[in-house]
Amino acid sequence: MAKNLRISLTNQYTISEKKIDFSKLQALDEDDLDSWWRTVPGARRFMKTAIDAVDKHCAIAAHLPQFDTAGFVQILREKIQRRHVFLMVEIFEYEGKGDAEEFVDALKAEFAPNFRRDFTEDSPMADLALQDPLSGYAIIILLKNKSNWLTTAVTDFNKNTANMGSSLIFVTNEENPPPSLTRLSDYLTPYDIQFFALNLLENARLTVQEKLYTSTLAAKLSGQSSQLAKNFAKTELYTHGLDFVKSVLPHFDEKIFNRAVWECQTQFILPILEQLRGRLIEKHYDRLRNIMHVTDEFGKTLDDPWDMELRHLHYYGGKKMLFQYGDWEKLERAYSARNDLSHLKTIELSQMEKIFLFAE
Repeated sequence: MAKNLRISLTNQYTISEKKIDFSKLQALDEDDLDSWWRTVPGARRFMKTAIDAVDKHCAIAAHLPQFDTAGFVQILREKIQRRHVFLMVEIFEYEGKGDAEEFVDALKAEFAPNFRRDFTEDSPMADLALQDPLSGYAIIILLKNKSNWLTTAVTDFNKNTANMGSSLIFVTNEENPPPSLTRLSDYLTPYDIQFFALNLLENARLTVQEKLYTSTLAAKLSGQSSQLAKNFAKTELYTHGLDFVKSVLPHFDEKIFNRAVWECQTQFILPILEQLRGRLIEKHYDRLRNIMHVTDEFGKTLDDPWDMELRHLHYYGGKKMLFQYGDWEKLERAYSARNDLSHLKTIELSQMEKIFLFAE
């Protein structure tokens, strides 16, 4: 984290998951999967939506990234089996590129060989729902290819689910999916990723303030990826910054990293500086009141010490030598940090750690 490293707000930099080989990154273990799918609010709500489809014996099309699929399917299957002990929960990998008719044929061959298609019914999915040959099944269907028929298939199936005993959960990773799909991305917020990262840092040898900062930085770097959060939410992100990020992803864009650091420092440091400003004014109120009334270089009249910003405390208080050495050292450090952040510059780690100590 270089001192006085200037960042740009002109362009928005975001990580592109398409350029990342997730197979080379550390995967989520069992505890991580539990934390992600059972406790992270957005991921948990997404999972509940899939479970609700099973409860209602209907179909749902769930869209999520490839790196989340295996864990989602694992936890979903466990949840269904515990909740519906008499249902047969099956995983069906479908690689077909045809239409819904072809899909129903494949489903029939695998699970319902006695099903006879009634071609007076135009929709094969409606026919499947009406005859309900899959009663007693909850089938998780992993679609390997883009399926343009998926939205219509789910709609047709769900229009005819009265008295049914089966459910279908389509899972797809296709790019540019139709808006009708239930998307994990619609359920997640940056706070979900930050919450997950904070859980991962639970046993890290960092202070509470440092964990909060590091988890927030990890979330900004990870986008909506639980796996990136898993790889970034480590003590080394706090202590080694960009060097650590580059060890995880060698081609990570420094502009993304620097922008994320500045945003996190602004989020965490500015409130601490405001707390310090208040404490200094309260402690030295009488002496500061004796130098009122003054007009600063921008024409602002200061009638009360509480009107004073850090720059006023630094200039007028320093001019009159109002502060003891310890308070003056804190004020100089706070003023310098506030000035750097205001000019879109990041603060080096050693300075940030000292400012964290100001927090009450």
